[in-house]
Amino acid sequence: MSSWGDLAGQTASALVGTLAGGAIAVHVARWQTARTIEAQAELAASQEAANSALARRQWTQQRSAEAAQRLLERLAELCAWLPSLPDLGLEEPELSLRAREHCAAALNSVRHGMQTDLLSIGDDHVRARYRTLVRLCFDVGWRGVGQGNRERQVRDVRGYLRYVQFTLEALIDGSPLPDDCEAPVLERSGSAPWLPPVVPWYWRDPADGS
Repeated sequence: MSSWGDLAGQTASALVGTLAGGAIAVHVARWQTARTIEAQAELAASQEAANSALARRQWTQQRSAEAAQRLLERLAELCAWLPSLPDLGLEEPELSLRAREHCAAALNSVRHGMQTDLLSIGDDHVRARYRTLVRLCFDVGWRGVGQGNRERQVRDVRGYLRYVQFTLEALIDGSPLPDDCEAPVLERSGSAPWLPPVVPWYWRDPADGS
């Protein structure tokens, strides 16, 4: 009987050990499964957040590029009539009345762009340069700043206008913006026109219309 009792006890102990081991294994497997599911959920949430952030950046970049393109079109129109800019505040324009009317309309369009398209561009440097250009145009055209040196007035504004155009082109291309620089001082000595310290290679290319 003693041997049968020992065998029964051993069998029971083995069974209990097996059952306990199985329970532990099941618990560990469930814990590992839960952790795997949780990790996969966290990864999916992280990827979704990254994709959402990327989509927002792309949308913002596209919105800025489209706005910059519209501003370039406004500036191109003004550039075509820029020689009449000093005539805006004169009773008798040196050039034709028709040219003055076109210049005034183009300048109004550029100013309107400052209140519409420019607001779609988040870069503070781009906004500041565009607003500076509008101020320069109104200083020459309506306030008569720098009178007595008409050619330099026009060339100063044209130089800064091209600088703003190059800034907008860089924004569209996603390339670095040209370095910051001081705007031209319209009332100064000398006749040399204003130019930014660094200009693109095509700045003086006749085919570029500069």
